[in-house]
Amino acid sequence: MKNFSILITIISLTFTPMKAQWIPVGNPNLGGDIMALLENNEVLFAGGTAYLYRSSDGGLNWTGYFLQFAYAWSLAKSNNYIYCGLSFPFSQTPGVYRSNDNGINWEITTLSNKNIFSLAADNSQVLASDNFAVYRSTDNGQSWNSIGDYGTSHLYISGNRIYSASSGLKVTTDFGLNWTLLHNNPGISVIAEDSIIFFGTQDGKIHRSTNYGQSWETTFNKPGAYVYSLYKYGQNVFAGTDSGFYVSTNNGESFFSKNDNLGISRIQAILVYDNYVFVGSGNYAYSVSVWKRPLSEILDVEDQNNIHTNSFVLYQNYPNPFNLNTKIIWESPVGSHQTLKVYDLLGKEIATLVDEYKPAGKYEVKFNVDQISGLNLNSGVYFYQLKIGETETSSGKKFIQTKKMIYLK
Repeated sequence: MKNFSILITIISLTFTPMKAQWIPVGNPNLGGDIMALLENNEVLFAGGTAYLYRSSDGGLNWTGYFLQFAYAWSLAKSNNYIYCGLSFPFSQTPGVYRSNDNGINWEITTLSNKNIFSLAADNSQVLASDNFAVYRSTDNGQSWNSIGDYGTSHLYISGNRIYSASSGLKVTTDFGLNWTLLHNNPGISVIAEDSIIFFGTQDGKIHRSTNYGQSWETTFNKPGAYVYSLYKYGQNVFAGTDSGFYVSTNNGESFFSKNDNLGISRIQAILVYDNYVFVGSGNYAYSVSVWKRPLSEILDVEDQNNIHTNSFVLYQNYPNPFNLNTKIIWESPVGSHQTLKVYDLLGKEIATLVDEYKPAGKYEVKFNVDQISGLNLNSGVYFYQLKIGETETSSGKKFIQTKKMIYLK
């Protein structure tokens, strides 16, 4: 009987499901010190001290671009171009490079012989910074104008606001004619969405503002841990620091560690792609430079359709702006008929993504332009609208919300 009990215990241990953990991506060593990650049309890019790497198979295999020690520390995309900023390359000209064939071939723009530390872009402009100035191009890198006479470590664009993080956090709403100091802490990362701003500093803090920087609260404090990177995914905020990877699932109100078996301590780049979170390392002591982990496990979501939520939430689509496809996520605390539709600027219905009864839970749908028959969209602004409950739900609740998204053809 005793032996039988031991056998049952062994079998139970053998079949106990294990949670996913961080796993290395592709080549065991991409040269260390990965500073930037980007996805464009299902191709991954990792910019580091050694090379700019490109992978067309989800990170299984990588190809190096530029000469060794390129210092490809920044990446951005706009319209049909990908941009890469080179700093301190030993054997080629530093500056901003661009590619119009998804990273196979590259050419230097007119912003050359400058050590580029940061890039940012939307559908109408590309920004770059070096030690001395911030530069702006509105013609896909053909020409550049200085819009700030100081260097910056990180740039970010949110609507008509341009943020610059370095000796402090500054913002301009008139393309650099005037800059306003929002926070005086030395900083190295910033992200923003509408009125919410997250500012990562060199002394291990994340400051959050919900009113465009008029007031601040510190929601993360890890003394001595540089906050190198910040990434927003709906109501979730990810932070890469000197002490690992941290997650907030409540729009930055609080953070928790998600390092587990992550084989690196310094996280300098973050990307969400294909339901995975990718991170880039900044430490030569480890042989693996890029790691990934399922997004659902990062957020502690075992089954998104069975989440118990207490409120209606429609998240911002991701990516935004988008080219071929984008994801839309929402939550409903009640079961009811739900519709999710896409409209153009004139209010014309473009596509119906959801039109059915759904139980309470969290859902995700992909809007793929190419898969909708007869759809030939022009680049521009579109809207997606979620309706839950045609009149009133069974619990007496209904919900309607509309959000803006930008399509780049």
